[in-house]
Amino acid sequence: MPVAVFAQRSQKLVIPGDFPDPSVIRVGDTYYSTCSASEWGPIFALAKSTDLVNWSIVKYAMPTRPKWSTSNYWAPELYHDGKKFFIYYTGRIEGGPLCVSVATADKAEGPWTDHGPVVCQTAGSIDASCIEDDKGQKYLIWKEDGNSVNKPTPIWGQQLSKSGITPIGEKFELFRNDTPWERNLVEGAYIIKKGEYFYCFYAGAGCCGAGCDYAIGVARSKSIKDGKWEKYGKNPILAGNDVWKCPGHGTVVSDTKGNDFLMYHAYSTESGVYVGRQALMSQITWTADGWPVIKDGADALGNADPSALNFTDDFTKLAASWRWPVEHQPTFKAANGLLALTAMPESNNNKTGAVLAQAALTHNYVATATVKVTPGVSSGLSAFGDINNAIGLSVSNGELLLWKVRRNQRSVIDRVKAPAAKALQFKITVQQGKNLQYAYSVDGKSWKNIGETQDGAYLPPWDRGVRIALVAQGKGTCYFDRFSLAKM
Repeated sequence: MPVAVFAQRSQKLVIPGDFPDPSVIRVGDTYYSTCSASEWGPIFALAKSTDLVNWSIVKYAMPTRPKWSTSNYWAPELYHDGKKFFIYYTGRIEGGPLCVSVATADKAEGPWTDHGPVVCQTAGSIDASCIEDDKGQKYLIWKEDGNSVNKPTPIWGQQLSKSGITPIGEKFELFRNDTPWERNLVEGAYIIKKGEYFYCFYAGAGCCGAGCDYAIGVARSKSIKDGKWEKYGKNPILAGNDVWKCPGHGTVVSDTKGNDFLMYHAYSTESGVYVGRQALMSQITWTADGWPVIKDGADALGNADPSALNFTDDFTKLAASWRWPVEHQPTFKAANGLLALTAMPESNNNKTGAVLAQAALTHNYVATATVKVTPGVSSGLSAFGDINNAIGLSVSNGELLLWKVRRNQRSVIDRVKAPAAKALQFKITVQQGKNLQYAYSVDGKSWKNIGETQDGAYLPPWDRGVRIALVAQGKGTCYFDRFSLAKM
């Protein structure tokens, strides 16, 4: 196996926190990026930058899930044909397989119109993107999800109508997983044109979780449809090291000076799965015989400002980065420095209640929230993996409850009498991403721990990091007047 170029040790974060499968495009002097939503709503965050370094989330492509789908909102790929914006993305059709769909907009920030699924193979169709050939013919590129049924994973192509929406003609195969480092899959294919070649950057091996071994390879051909795709003999061109683990699913963008950059995700070996797959960017150079090389970390882009790993919302105006479980969209409103969150009753498929969450930005941090005491509502602060796995501290009917939900089973870990106060402050001290100590205070100065340090190792799903959530269970509306995440 060839020796891989490793993800650079000095690489800086571009977008901290859970931002997997990033896609990036440049339109004029402005860059736009999006990423997988998985089971978080709203769907597909749209981030904006003018320098590839400093990004802000400005919108979401889909406020609610498309009616044709139920879950698995993965790998959105941005594309702009000079007139319209496109997002080619993955979702699961109700009662069926994973499908490729497309949404369009006149402006990057929307509004976006979803056109429903366009490719739905029995094994599943995922990780779609679009490329034009030299004659302006659009092609849809995607992966057949054969690894989900113990089969190979072809990368397919098919012509698209002029609209960029409807596949036409017969599909054709570019290549499939057939070299040892790729193991049971290739996916995340993204094609650019450089000189006389089309280059397909792709990911191989295991994407996610503690046992991942993802890496990035490249293949090239002089024709999208009729060419023989040649994989680079020195693949993978980007693999992990002792700082960044499992880099993958990259897209290429050129800046205004013509420099090429690869935006991709990776796990920090320090933060691990608890923060999730974070967005990085490395510059690409090209060999004399026309193959891409990832430059060293000293030339990499990224934001080293430690304050980028902190977050505060005083609810004067609600930050755009708040998320919720896509199947349990809550009712909420921020006004006059208060967040009003309408509680949800406990049900068979929701043991947590209403959830509004922020992504963890590092692995050692303190999360705090001020909670107004509301009769009839159990409201508080939680470390949240998904709707079936969470650990939280809530005030409920005169008591403070330290509780957990594991595999959709809820239990109370500890309970004490709540202080007589109209508002309480809750705190979670997080170490190594998984060691969680809960505490409460009346004045924000004197804190009292409740319960022992909790083990949150079970919280993160296979494809997501841990989030810190404001939660409300029962009937009625509760209020929060401050929330913060502070790196330790």
